[in-house]
Amino acid sequence: MARAKLTSVVMRVIATICLVTPAFAAEVGGKPEKPDVIVTYAQPSGAFTPIWVAYEAGLFKKYGLNATLQLLTPQVSAQAVVSEEADFYTDGPDLINARLRGGQVKYFGGTMQQLVFEIWAAKEIKTIQELRGKTVAASTPRAALDTATREALKKNGLAPDKDVQILYVQTVPAILSAIIGGKTAAGTLSAPNTLKAKESGLNLLVDIGKLNIPAFQVAYGTTEKYLKNNPNNVYAFLKAIAEGVVLSRKDSAVAKKAIAKYAKIEDGPTIDGTYEAFAPYWAMSLGVRPEAIKGQFEYLDEREFPNAKNADPRDFYDNTFVLALAKSGFLKNLGMR
Repeated sequence: MARAKLTSVVMRVIATICLVTPAFAAEVGGKPEKPDVIVTYAQPSGAFTPIWVAYEAGLFKKYGLNATLQLLTPQVSAQAVVSEEADFYTDGPDLINARLRGGQVKYFGGTMQQLVFEIWAAKEIKTIQELRGKTVAASTPRAALDTATREALKKNGLAPDKDVQILYVQTVPAILSAIIGGKTAAGTLSAPNTLKAKESGLNLLVDIGKLNIPAFQVAYGTTEKYLKNNPNNVYAFLKAIAEGVVLSRKDSAVAKKAIAKYAKIEDGPTIDGTYEAFAPYWAMSLGVRPEAIKGQFEYLDEREFPNAKNADPRDFYDNTFVLALAKSGFLKNLGMR
């Protein structure tokens, strides 16, 4: 009888453990070491919608972070993180460039690891081959948009800086203005400016998203020192971003409201179009893809980055935080991988 009771107690204990383990396991990461954080983003582009949603929906606060979003150009964003003036970099390949120059920085996640842009041209230009001998506009050197421009040209048999010149004008809205104003024959854009280009009667030459070019368009990074000293901050940030991605994909109304605010769009069709342009590309997996880094090495100028040739992609990222969240069941409970 006593043995039967003992067995019953043991079984109840086991059942209780099975029920509570997922809840405990999901608690990866404790109280953030540094609650006040600066999160950069590079353009008023719909690609950054999950970050905006995470902020607007209070997801950063949910996990203990008092986040401030800061709009900076890609290179300035990278410099701000390297100099510890900002906590989290959220953009494309500039941290790769910074590390190749000796900066102790690493990526720890990403939500858009392929290039999602479009090349639009003046009304008189119908094909990308007609850009030979002309100039196209891009944002800043070595940014994701610049990489997209160069790769799209090369895939169509045009040599950047030889067959086609590239003019850097800093921002995506400035690229659109350069095309409309006749300063350049074409330019690479992201939504919502792609929709404005269509409204202006410009011609779409290349949908770069369909080329499936592996690279960083929205990835997350910081210094190695920060990863070591503030692990709970990193976990909190990734949790907020993960929920931001899921919420952005599941609740279009919430995402569109954020797009309207941060991209400064008022008309419904443009907001809808921006959402539809990016929603399929917000990855349901946060882990850094090595091929995105390896691909970036191939896009770099060997004269400027001679050490890229022998660089190991594994030195540029740390997936341990994402893997811990995955192992705990946190990501799976959200519907992510």
